Amino acid sequence: MTSLSKNWNTDENYWSLHPQMKTIKAFSDLNKRDKSKGKKKSSTMMWAIALYIDPNEQNPWKNTNPLDRMKLIAEDYLNDPEFPWEDPDIQLLIDTYKEFSITVAERALLQIETKIADRAKFLDNTSYSMDTYNDESGKVEKGTADQLDKMMVNTVKIYQQLEQVKEMLDKESIEGHGKGGAIESASEQGLI
Repeated sequence: MTSLSKNWNTDENYWSLHPQMKTIKAFSDLNKRDKSKGKKKSSTMMWAIALYIDPNEQNPWKNTNPLDRMKLIAEDYLNDPEFPWEDPDIQLLIDTYKEFSITVAERALLQIETKIADRAKFLDNTSYSMDTYNDESGKVEKGTADQLDKMMVNTVKIYQQLEQVKEMLDKESIEGHGKGGAIESASEQGLI
C-alpha cells in the first residue's frame, strides 16, 4: 500500500522524516503554530493521525477496529485518554491526511472498516424481540427479529465488498501505483 508516510519510526520527529508533508497547508500551519522544542507537539499529533488513518503495512494499528483505534491511540500513544479527536482543527488534519496521503482504495477500505465496526456494535447492542400486540392501542408493535436476521444475512455481502477493496489495494501495490494512479519510480519501488 502506498503512503506519503514512508518511515514509521514514531520515536523520530515526523517532520524530519516527512518534510514533504509541510507543503500541504493544513500541515504547514500546524507546524508553524507549534512553538515546542523541535516541533515535538505537532510531530506527535501527526504521528497520531498517521497511526489512526494510514493502512501502511508498517502501521502497528492498521488492523485495530477503527472505533477502538482512536481511543487506544489516545491512551497508549498520546497518553491522553481525553484527547479531543472531534475538535474541528483535528478533524481538518484528519480529513487532509485522508485526502493527500492515502489512495482512493485506501479511503474506501477505511470507510468500509469503520461502517463494519459501527454495524457490529449496533448488532451487539440490539436485542431480539418479537412482534407483540398492544391491547390498549389495538396495534402490532414491530419487534427487531426480522431486521436483525436480514442484517446478519447481508453481513456476507458487506464482507465481500471489503474483500474487493482489499484486492484493489493488493493490485495497486503490485502495480506500483501511487496516489492518483501515478506509477512509482524505480527508486520509489526500491529497484535502484
